[in-house]
Amino acid sequence: MLKKARDYLLIGMGLCLAACGTSNDSINRITAIPENQTRATATATPLTPSSTPPAVSGFAALAEAAARVTPIAATPTALSNSLPAGNAQQIAAATDAAMRPVPRTLINFTEAEQPVPITFDEFYDGYSIREGLIMSDKLTSLDGQRVVMEGYMAPPLKPELDFFVLTRVRLAFCPFCSTAADWPDDIALVYLDDTVIAATLNPVRISGRLEVGASVDQETGMVSLVRIYVDNLEILD
Repeated sequence: MLKKARDYLLIGMGLCLAACGTSNDSINRITAIPENQTRATATATPLTPSSTPPAVSGFAALAEAAARVTPIAATPTALSNSLPAGNAQQIAAATDAAMRPVPRTLINFTEAEQPVPITFDEFYDGYSIREGLIMSDKLTSLDGQRVVMEGYMAPPLKPELDFFVLTRVRLAFCPFCSTAADWPDDIALVYLDDTVIAATLNPVRISGRLEVGASVDQETGMVSLVRIYVDNLEILD
């Protein structure tokens, strides 16, 4: 039994030697590394600095972009609103004409009827939340024509007047308005015709050209809906 096992072991060793070869040359021929091949060595390659900066985001990007913007030189002279006569004035006149109140039913007044008497009660037909004061047909039909009115001078801003506010009743203060929506329904802005008068507590009667529609006085900043350019003024007792 032991003899058979030894024989089998010798046969297996012989087969192994036959397959692998018994000389060093046969082993070298199978496992040798070619002479022109060298073992690769891991080396660290230094990084070359890039000419493109790394991307940034958020506030850093905004700050970087702002730093690259070339500042714009300041305007050497102040801007002016003094425009020459031409398109600007034509556009303004066309705008005034387009915004002029139009009567629902036009009332015609002849020259023989002028100046046409009108009272504060005849100025408006009511009030609308959307439109504000609703101008009467008589008031809007008289736009640009001569009228005559009576009322009181509101307390003036200065002793000598070249304009004043005409009111229905005597007031203790001047009813200057900030917007057209604040305009009272019982006043009119009166401009004097190249004359200066002293204020009075007595009632006055005025006649002159009527103008209606929202307007802002360039000198005083007062907003008005009704204006009268006076050519005659009487102080009543």
